[in-house]
Amino acid sequence: MATIQGDPLDGHLSLILIFLILATLVGAVYLVVRRWANRESGHAHTMDVLKCSHMLSVELVKHFMPSFTVQKYQFRGMTAKAGTMDIAFDSLSLTIGKSRRVLDGVTGGVGAGPPLA
Repeated sequence: MATIQGDPLDGHLSLILIFLILATLVGAVYLVVRRWANRESGHAHTMDVLKCSHMLSVELVKHFMPSFTVQKYQFRGMTAKAGTMDIAFDSLSLTIGKSRRVLDGVTGGVGAGPPLA
C-alpha cells in the first residue's frame, strides 16, 4: 500500500521566508557599501587632482616670479547662507486634562540668530 507524504516544505515556509529576507538585506547592505566605496574613491581622486594642480600652480608662480610669495590660504568657494526664520505667537493657551489651564494669553516670539536655552 502506497502512502502519500505531505509537502516536505510544509513546516519550513517561515524559515525559507526569513532566509530570503535576510539574503535580501545582506545584498542591499553590500550594494550600499559598494556604492559608498566607489564614491569615496571618486572623491579621493578629485582631491588628488586638486592637490596636484595646486602644487603645479605654486611651482609655476615660483618659477616665473621668484620674489613673489604664495599665501597658504586657498579660497574654496562660496556657499549659500541658510534661510532664517522668526517664530511668533499670540494669545497662546495650554490646558492640561479637562480643567487645568497652565498658560493663558501668552504672546511672544523668537527671532533668528543664536540659539536659545
